Amino acid sequence: MGFITGIGLYGKALDILFSRKFWWFLLFPVCVLLLLFIGGHILVSYAGDSLYGLVEGQITAWIQGISWLQWVNTATSILIRIVLKILYLFLFVAFGGYLVLIVMSPVYSWLSERTEAHITGREYPFSWRQFAFEIFRGILIALRNMFFQMLISFLLFLCSFIPVIGLLAPFAIFFTSAYFYGFSFIDYAIERKRFNIKQSVRYVNKNIALVTGIGTVFALALTIPWLSLLVCSFVSLLSVIAGTLAVARSLDTPAFAEHK
Repeated sequence: MGFITGIGLYGKALDILFSRKFWWFLLFPVCVLLLLFIGGHILVSYAGDSLYGLVEGQITAWIQGISWLQWVNTATSILIRIVLKILYLFLFVAFGGYLVLIVMSPVYSWLSERTEAHITGREYPFSWRQFAFEIFRGILIALRNMFFQMLISFLLFLCSFIPVIGLLAPFAIFFTSAYFYGFSFIDYAIERKRFNIKQSVRYVNKNIALVTGIGTVFALALTIPWLSLLVCSFVSLLSVIAGTLAVARSLDTPAFAEHK
Protein backbone atom coordinates (compact mmCIF):
# COMPACT_ATOMS: atom_id res chain seq x y z
CA MET A 1 0.00 0.00 0.00
CA GLY A 2 1.36 3.40 -0.98
CA PHE A 3 0.77 7.10 -0.95
CA ILE A 4 -2.23 7.07 -3.31
CA THR A 5 -3.82 4.25 -1.32
CA GLY A 6 -3.58 6.32 1.85
CA ILE A 7 -5.43 9.22 0.20
CA GLY A 8 -7.91 6.82 -1.41
CA LEU A 9 -8.94 5.41 1.97
CA TYR A 10 -10.66 8.73 2.69
CA GLY A 11 -13.42 7.70 0.28
CA LYS A 12 -14.43 4.76 2.45
CA ALA A 13 -13.80 6.86 5.57
CA LEU A 14 -16.39 9.36 4.31
CA ASP A 15 -18.95 6.57 3.87
CA ILE A 16 -18.32 5.31 7.40
CA LEU A 17 -18.33 8.73 9.12
CA PHE A 18 -21.62 9.79 7.53
CA SER A 19 -23.30 6.48 8.17
CA ARG A 20 -26.08 6.10 10.73
CA LYS A 21 -23.74 4.62 13.37
CA PHE A 22 -21.02 7.27 13.15
CA TRP A 23 -22.47 10.66 12.13
CA TRP A 24 -22.81 11.84 15.73
CA PHE A 25 -19.00 11.86 16.06
CA LEU A 26 -19.23 15.09 14.04
CA LEU A 27 -20.60 16.81 17.15
CA PHE A 28 -17.29 16.48 19.00
CA PRO A 29 -15.27 18.92 16.83
CA VAL A 30 -17.99 21.54 17.34
CA CYS A 31 -17.75 21.17 21.14
CA VAL A 32 -13.94 21.15 21.09
CA LEU A 33 -13.70 24.27 18.89
CA LEU A 34 -16.13 26.14 21.15
CA LEU A 35 -14.09 25.07 24.17
CA LEU A 36 -10.82 26.20 22.58
CA PHE A 37 -12.30 29.50 21.42
CA ILE A 38 -13.92 30.39 24.74
CA GLY A 39 -11.02 29.05 26.79
CA GLY A 40 -8.49 30.89 24.63
CA HIS A 41 -10.41 34.16 24.95
CA ILE A 42 -10.56 33.84 28.74
CA LEU A 43 -6.86 32.92 28.92
CA VAL A 44 -5.79 35.88 26.77
CA SER A 45 -7.95 38.30 28.79
CA TYR A 46 -6.56 36.99 32.09
CA ALA A 47 -2.98 37.11 30.79
CA GLY A 48 -3.52 40.68 29.53
CA ASP A 49 -4.84 41.86 32.90
CA SER A 50 -1.99 40.15 34.75
CA LEU A 51 0.73 41.52 32.45
CA TYR A 52 -0.70 45.03 32.56
CA GLY A 53 -0.87 44.82 36.35
CA LEU A 54 2.89 44.15 36.41
CA VAL A 55 3.80 47.22 34.34
CA GLU A 56 1.07 49.63 35.46
CA GLY A 57 2.90 50.75 38.58
CA GLN A 58 6.11 51.45 36.67
CA ILE A 59 4.33 53.42 33.96
CA THR A 60 2.37 55.44 36.52
CA ALA A 61 5.63 56.35 38.26
CA TRP A 62 7.19 57.46 34.96
CA ILE A 63 4.34 59.76 33.93
CA GLN A 64 3.36 61.02 37.37
CA GLY A 65 2.77 64.76 37.24
CA ILE A 66 2.90 64.92 33.42
CA SER A 67 -0.72 65.49 32.45
CA TRP A 68 -0.31 65.20 28.69
CA LEU A 69 1.14 61.66 29.04
CA GLN A 70 -1.81 60.22 30.98
CA TRP A 71 -2.99 58.47 27.80
CA VAL A 72 0.07 56.17 27.97
CA ASN A 73 -1.58 53.98 30.61
CA THR A 74 -4.65 53.30 28.46
CA ALA A 75 -2.57 52.85 25.30
CA THR A 76 -0.28 50.34 27.06
CA SER A 77 -3.26 48.31 28.26
CA ILE A 78 -4.73 48.17 24.74
CA LEU A 79 -1.36 47.36 23.15
CA ILE A 80 -0.69 44.47 25.56
CA ARG A 81 -4.07 42.91 24.78
CA ILE A 82 -3.61 43.30 21.02
CA VAL A 83 -0.12 41.76 21.09
CA LEU A 84 -1.33 38.81 23.20
CA LYS A 85 -4.27 38.17 20.88
CA ILE A 86 -1.98 38.24 17.83
CA LEU A 87 0.46 35.87 19.59
CA TYR A 88 -2.40 33.55 20.55
CA LEU A 89 -3.69 33.47 16.96
CA PHE A 90 -0.17 32.80 15.66
CA LEU A 91 0.35 29.89 18.05
CA PHE A 92 -3.17 28.66 17.30
CA VAL A 93 -2.42 28.53 13.58
CA ALA A 94 1.14 27.21 13.96
CA PHE A 95 0.34 24.43 16.43
CA GLY A 96 -3.43 24.15 16.02
CA GLY A 97 -3.13 20.78 14.33
CA TYR A 98 -1.43 19.16 17.31
CA LEU A 99 -3.68 21.06 19.70
CA VAL A 100 -6.64 19.36 18.02
CA LEU A 101 -4.86 15.98 18.21
CA ILE A 102 -4.22 16.36 21.93
CA VAL A 103 -7.63 17.71 22.96
CA MET A 104 -9.57 15.21 20.83
CA SER A 105 -7.42 12.22 21.74
CA PRO A 106 -10.23 10.50 23.75
CA VAL A 107 -12.58 10.88 20.76
CA TYR A 108 -10.01 9.49 18.33
CA SER A 109 -9.35 6.45 20.52
CA TRP A 110 -13.07 5.70 20.73
CA LEU A 111 -13.67 6.37 17.03
CA SER A 112 -10.80 4.11 15.99
CA GLU A 113 -12.06 1.28 18.18
CA ARG A 114 -15.62 1.59 16.81
CA THR A 115 -14.31 1.72 13.24
CA GLU A 116 -12.32 -1.48 13.70
CA ALA A 117 -15.37 -3.19 15.21
CA HIS A 118 -17.43 -2.00 12.23
CA ILE A 119 -15.09 -3.27 9.52
CA THR A 120 -13.75 -6.45 11.13
CA GLY A 121 -16.51 -7.44 13.54
CA ARG A 122 -13.94 -7.64 16.33
CA GLU A 123 -15.19 -6.17 19.60
CA TYR A 124 -12.83 -5.11 22.38
CA PRO A 125 -14.16 -5.31 25.97
CA PHE A 126 -14.33 -1.80 27.39
CA SER A 127 -11.92 -0.97 30.19
CA TRP A 128 -11.48 2.47 31.74
CA ARG A 129 -7.87 1.63 32.47
CA GLN A 130 -7.18 0.65 28.86
CA PHE A 131 -9.12 3.66 27.58
CA ALA A 132 -7.07 6.01 29.79
CA PHE A 133 -3.86 4.35 28.60
CA GLU A 134 -4.87 4.80 24.95
CA ILE A 135 -5.58 8.50 25.57
CA PHE A 136 -2.24 8.94 27.36
CA ARG A 137 -0.40 7.17 24.56
CA GLY A 138 -2.20 9.23 21.91
CA ILE A 139 -1.15 12.46 23.63
CA LEU A 140 2.40 11.15 24.11
CA ILE A 141 2.68 10.23 20.42
CA ALA A 142 1.28 13.64 19.39
CA LEU A 143 3.82 15.47 21.58
CA ARG A 144 6.65 13.25 20.33
CA ASN A 145 5.69 13.83 16.72
CA MET A 146 5.29 17.58 17.27
CA PHE A 147 8.83 17.78 18.68
CA PHE A 148 10.42 15.85 15.82
CA GLN A 149 8.35 17.68 13.23
CA MET A 150 9.44 21.07 14.59
CA LEU A 151 13.08 19.97 14.74
CA ILE A 152 13.16 18.56 11.20
CA SER A 153 11.15 21.49 9.82
CA PHE A 154 13.60 23.93 11.39
CA LEU A 155 16.55 22.13 9.79
CA LEU A 156 14.76 22.12 6.43
CA PHE A 157 14.02 25.82 6.85
CA LEU A 158 17.75 26.45 7.25
CA CYS A 159 18.32 24.45 4.06
CA SER A 160 15.89 26.75 2.24
CA PHE A 161 18.65 29.37 2.09
CA ILE A 162 20.84 27.05 0.02
CA PRO A 163 20.49 27.77 -3.73
CA VAL A 164 18.51 25.18 -5.71
CA ILE A 165 18.03 22.94 -2.64
CA GLY A 166 16.00 25.74 -1.10
CA LEU A 167 13.37 25.33 -3.81
CA LEU A 168 12.54 21.87 -2.49
CA ALA A 169 12.49 22.84 1.20
CA PRO A 170 8.80 23.95 1.34
CA PHE A 171 7.68 20.63 -0.16
CA ALA A 172 9.93 18.69 2.21
CA ILE A 173 8.52 20.58 5.20
CA PHE A 174 4.94 19.90 4.06
CA PHE A 175 5.45 16.15 3.59
CA THR A 176 7.37 15.93 6.86
CA SER A 177 4.29 17.36 8.58
CA ALA A 178 2.06 14.94 6.66
CA TYR A 179 4.17 11.98 7.79
CA PHE A 180 4.03 12.89 11.47
CA TYR A 181 0.31 13.71 11.36
CA GLY A 182 -0.34 10.38 9.64
CA PHE A 183 1.71 8.62 12.33
CA SER A 184 -0.49 10.18 15.04
CA PHE A 185 -3.72 9.10 13.35
CA ILE A 186 -2.66 5.56 12.55
CA ASP A 187 -1.20 4.84 16.00
CA TYR A 188 -4.63 4.49 17.65
CA ALA A 189 -5.23 1.32 15.63
CA ILE A 190 -1.64 0.10 16.02
CA GLU A 191 -1.81 0.38 19.80
CA ARG A 192 -4.70 -2.09 19.96
CA LYS A 193 -2.37 -4.64 18.36
CA ARG A 194 -0.27 -4.26 21.53
CA PHE A 195 2.62 -2.63 19.66
CA ASN A 196 4.90 -0.61 21.88
CA ILE A 197 6.12 2.77 20.63
CA LYS A 198 9.32 1.30 19.19
CA GLN A 199 7.33 -1.30 17.25
CA SER A 200 4.89 1.39 16.12
CA VAL A 201 7.75 3.47 14.74
CA ARG A 202 9.05 0.42 12.88
CA TYR A 203 5.60 -0.31 11.43
CA VAL A 204 5.04 3.31 10.39
CA ASN A 205 8.46 3.59 8.74
CA LYS A 206 7.84 0.34 6.88
CA ASN A 207 4.62 1.87 5.52
CA ILE A 208 5.91 5.43 5.21
CA ALA A 209 4.21 6.19 1.88
CA LEU A 210 0.82 5.01 3.17
CA VAL A 211 1.18 6.94 6.43
CA THR A 212 2.22 10.10 4.59
CA GLY A 213 -0.77 9.77 2.26
CA ILE A 214 -3.13 9.62 5.25
CA GLY A 215 -1.47 12.64 6.84
CA THR A 216 -1.42 14.64 3.61
CA VAL A 217 -5.17 15.28 3.57
CA PHE A 218 -5.03 16.61 7.14
CA ALA A 219 -1.93 18.70 6.36
CA LEU A 220 -3.70 20.21 3.34
CA ALA A 221 -6.68 21.13 5.54
CA LEU A 222 -4.30 23.10 7.75
CA THR A 223 -3.24 25.26 4.80
CA ILE A 224 -6.73 26.69 4.24
CA PRO A 225 -6.59 30.39 5.22
CA TRP A 226 -8.65 31.43 8.27
CA LEU A 227 -10.66 28.20 8.32
CA SER A 228 -7.79 25.75 8.80
CA LEU A 229 -8.57 24.77 12.39
CA LEU A 230 -12.30 24.46 11.70
CA VAL A 231 -11.78 22.25 8.66
CA CYS A 232 -9.00 20.10 10.10
CA SER A 233 -11.07 19.36 13.22
CA PHE A 234 -13.61 17.56 11.05
CA VAL A 235 -11.03 16.13 8.62
CA SER A 236 -9.17 14.61 11.58
CA LEU A 237 -12.13 12.26 12.16
CA LEU A 238 -11.76 10.99 8.60
CA SER A 239 -8.00 10.68 9.15
CA VAL A 240 -8.49 8.44 12.19
CA ILE A 241 -10.93 6.24 10.27
CA ALA A 242 -8.58 6.10 7.26
CA GLY A 243 -5.69 5.16 9.55
CA THR A 244 -7.75 2.39 11.14
CA LEU A 245 -8.71 1.09 7.69
CA ALA A 246 -5.06 1.06 6.67
CA VAL A 247 -4.02 -1.00 9.69
CA ALA A 248 -6.95 -3.38 9.18
CA ARG A 249 -5.90 -3.90 5.58
CA SER A 250 -2.28 -4.62 6.43
CA LEU A 251 -2.73 -6.63 9.65
CA ASP A 252 -6.28 -8.03 9.44
CA THR A 253 -6.67 -8.57 5.69
CA PRO A 254 -9.09 -11.55 5.79
CA ALA A 255 -11.42 -9.89 8.31
CA PHE A 256 -11.27 -6.62 6.42
CA ALA A 257 -12.13 -8.29 3.12
CA GLU A 258 -15.24 -9.87 4.62
CA HIS A 259 -16.59 -6.45 5.64
CA LYS A 260 -15.33 -4.46 2.66
